[in-house]
Amino acid sequence: MSNQEPTIASILRVLAREYDGPVDERQVLDQVLARRPSAAKNPYATIRERLRWDGLVLGWLRLSRGTLMPLHVALQGLRFRCIPRARDVEAGMLPLAHIQPFAGLRSAVLRMADEAGALMPFVDLDLDDVGGPSLASPGFNLSAWYDRVGFVAGDSILVTVVETDVPTLRIIREPAADVRRAAIDAQDAELLDAIVSRVSRAQVALIPCDEVVLPIFAAAPWRAGYPGSPWQHLVTRDGRLQLVDDIFLTSQNLPSLRLFASAEVFEPMPVPEDDRLAADTALLSEIDALQRDLRRSREQDADTGLWNGQIQRASAAYSTFDYYGDEAHARGGSISSVDRYDDLDGDDDLGLGGFESDDLLLEDDDFVRLQAAHDELMSALPPGVADSIEAARPEEAEVIIAQHLNMLLVKKPHLFPILDLSADADASGLDPVSESLFDASIWQEDVDDDEWGEIDDDLLDADDESASVYAESSDLIGQFHDYLSELGKSSSTARARSRNVLIYAEFLASYYNRTLASGDYATLDECLFYHYPRRVLNTSPRQVREICTSVKQFYSFMKERGVIADDRFAHALWRRRDQASRIVQIYDRITSDSPNFEALFSRLFHPYTE
Repeated sequence: MSNQEPTIASILRVLAREYDGPVDERQVLDQVLARRPSAAKNPYATIRERLRWDGLVLGWLRLSRGTLMPLHVALQGLRFRCIPRARDVEAGMLPLAHIQPFAGLRSAVLRMADEAGALMPFVDLDLDDVGGPSLASPGFNLSAWYDRVGFVAGDSILVTVVETDVPTLRIIREPAADVRRAAIDAQDAELLDAIVSRVSRAQVALIPCDEVVLPIFAAAPWRAGYPGSPWQHLVTRDGRLQLVDDIFLTSQNLPSLRLFASAEVFEPMPVPEDDRLAADTALLSEIDALQRDLRRSREQDADTGLWNGQIQRASAAYSTFDYYGDEAHARGGSISSVDRYDDLDGDDDLGLGGFESDDLLLEDDDFVRLQAAHDELMSALPPGVADSIEAARPEEAEVIIAQHLNMLLVKKPHLFPILDLSADADASGLDPVSESLFDASIWQEDVDDDEWGEIDDDLLDADDESASVYAESSDLIGQFHDYLSELGKSSSTARARSRNVLIYAEFLASYYNRTLASGDYATLDECLFYHYPRRVLNTSPRQVREICTSVKQFYSFMKERGVIADDRFAHALWRRRDQASRIVQIYDRITSDSPNFEALFSRLFHPYTE
């Protein structure tokens, strides 16, 4: 390819300026191929991949599955509201979190101006003389503007995007007494419902706010009208959602990822005691109805001879009530990749854009290995991402790389070593057998076809015998993957179904020292209805249904190949997939600070909590 031949990225940037409204994705793909022909078997795949990873950076916003919009069209004239905290007004600051995702989340250059066009100074995170952060978060210094317009705590800043080439925001003050509450209530309700809907449909636990909020604003009739409440305020007040580190949205109750050096700007609003009790009463009623269904299904399956009716509780022996309290991962889930590196948030923060030898107290050989690991990590990122990280400010680099963690864990697992928790497991309340990289978050991102293969024994925090058992299951899953491919299933489908079975394989190896060939009704019930909701990271109702389907297909394959004689138990649990989905949905709604948490938990996971 000559140096003059346009790249996919450059063509997408040009095309983003040629459209002035929503456009069918296929039309954009065809336009790229017209300017840069490809002989690839699926020429659309590479372009879609660039849009998936770098769409916003290249000027494109995805409105829906098949519809794109130029980002400049979505942003031009858009209006939103900021309500600084009293401490922000006192400090003369407007933290960057207030204007995300409309500007600042993925933009390296950003301007803010008053009505007369005077620019507000931007202040980045600086380190003071002792190495700690001198500011709570980066943002704009509005001290002089606050004084000039008479801004006080409780007032609003109405923001309008007036230029998109270099994102420029114009601000005006609205006194608290002038807010037109009646004019924004309906808008607030519509916005919140749309956010909840998008987050609940997502296949990953943590979603960058620009992928949720921007498409909603872009298509809303009020996008350029009188601004409603800040979307962050709506989210933090709603029990169905959680805002993590001011950036990510989730429907799960997750600990903070602490991407920034300090606490979040937007903290959850306290829920009144009466509201909590009312919500708990409704949950108890819902749980009791579900438990009746579960008991009836189990009794019917026992009557048909699928199992002996005895509940297995091997996973319960590791944790009676160690899954709630003040620990960082108290509400279920294995340790995430970010949890493993919480120590980088302090004075030893290495950043993500490279390493300076003068800043690290390392021997020469250690530094060389660290730099090599950094280079290998950057090389594994999608095209252009490494360059974006190198050019970004630290807080922006962290956001970028956080979006690719799942993919990196699959591609380069050896760069993310697992902590050895065996020495202090009892004190920490952690379940040592569950601390592996094989949680749901890893398998939700696509990887190249040639990356399916043997499972490294080092990825299991278990003894040699368990690792051997798991390796045998891994071989069976590999055969299943090949079988699906032979049937004509797409590579992504074969990967997804195979990885779903991995969750059950790890459970069997860790708690029962069994291979998948020895799976049965009781252990699969325990895995789906007790282990999965509590111990697998990034659980979702949709995924647990897909696990049931994948496991059923896997055991049908095993029976067809003569490895097992009977696969009826897997079909029976597949028929209960909606019950497994309801368990996950309800557990996500149980908050650890509820005065009735223990009762809710015990009732939901009965009979495993007896």
